[in-house]
Amino acid sequence: DTEKELVLRTTAPSSTEVQRPMAAPSKARVLGVDDFLPVEEVRKKPLLEMTRCGSTLPANQPEFVNKRWLTETGTAINNLVDKVDDDATGQRVSPSALIGCSRAGKTRALREIGLELRQKYNRPVVYVSFNDATTYQLEEAASSSPLDSLLARIAYAIAKPEVLAGERLHDDEGLLSFTTNRTCLVEWLKRSNDCVLLIDEINNLVNSAMPAIRKDPVAFFLRDNFISTAGRGWVCTTHVTDALTVFDSIGGNPSGRVFLRHSLPVVESEEDLKKLVYEGRRLTVHPAYYGLSPGLIMTSLDKGYELDRKWELALEKLSENEMSVLFGEILLDLFDPNTTATSFRPSFELLSRCVYAMPESRVVERAWPPVALGFVLSRCGAPMLSEPIAERGEDLLVALRDAPTRGGRAWEIAVTLALTLRLEALRCRPRSRKLRKDLGVQLPGKR
Repeated sequence: DTEKELVLRTTAPSSTEVQRPMAAPSKARVLGVDDFLPVEEVRKKPLLEMTRCGSTLPANQPEFVNKRWLTETGTAINNLVDKVDDDATGQRVSPSALIGCSRAGKTRALREIGLELRQKYNRPVVYVSFNDATTYQLEEAASSSPLDSLLARIAYAIAKPEVLAGERLHDDEGLLSFTTNRTCLVEWLKRSNDCVLLIDEINNLVNSAMPAIRKDPVAFFLRDNFISTAGRGWVCTTHVTDALTVFDSIGGNPSGRVFLRHSLPVVESEEDLKKLVYEGRRLTVHPAYYGLSPGLIMTSLDKGYELDRKWELALEKLSENEMSVLFGEILLDLFDPNTTATSFRPSFELLSRCVYAMPESRVVERAWPPVALGFVLSRCGAPMLSEPIAERGEDLLVALRDAPTRGGRAWEIAVTLALTLRLEALRCRPRSRKLRKDLGVQLPGKR
């Protein structure tokens, strides 16, 4: 368990204390202000070059779906950039987060938001990631604070090409190859009236660095330089909503500062579907089977029905009883999402698409793509479901997958599936309660 194994050096600062940078990991090069590109050049630098992950993308990426979501979300985020905290009224500027299950298109949506902020509003954008080519590694977590890890990625994104000389963020031992200090980055930021920081997969940092991150100055650095300062903004992605609670109420509790949580775009028309087809690929499955998620549809075109190894990894360490409890929670979550126990939330948030009716609220609501429900039925449902119901559920999912895209057949199947699972949730509740009690799982509220 990463959380138990890692012992990190941390400092708990006051909100006004200037923090000295931690000692650089062995062999790491320390970058200064003169090693960074001018802000005007950063405005023009391709976002993918900032994390060196361009080679992992298809040569022909399809057009982004959907433009309405991009316009509305981009406008909402841009409107926050020029705001500042108001001590008189207690109003606090909020950072933004894009929420979605694994393979739902969070990274692509984040990059598109960055391009929207650049092209429409002329904002300088810095894009960093705790995934892909700059993933957060165990060796790094054991030798560097969360703040050091973030500062290193920002420096890596804005460094001059001749300074990096083709080096990767990590050396062969998994340690940071570069580092910088807070003072240098703050000085660089002062050279521009505005700047927006995009952080992909913030949950990788939070999950691996817990509990140290709760005391680390990284939250105060983000608050002072990318949230409460006029002309600055911060947008991140995650599929684990609990990761955001570390940064909610940054600067004191209660401060009234919470994330604005945005759900990901969905396919809204046949024109949207046409944009997803590239290199001769053709969608043979009803888009509702993938929850109308452009990311899941794209993944299916590349990989077929098996969407993500992460789904398997989320479950493979669970016992049969634990999987039964997880399945019981999932069934209840489908119909009562605000009272579900949190013991297995990270596992099933890999599979569910989070939705927020009110972005300012911390209440989590989840929409389950049928493809994820099929995975859950096949892996977790057997101990809980009666055989006829299990078979019926899988039959309905196959029927939905193969339904014609025109007509109402798919929606008839979806309603039947929902009713079937609702009845099964009621039937399974007593057994789920007993299993929870046996495993010592805390039950929220009365059931």
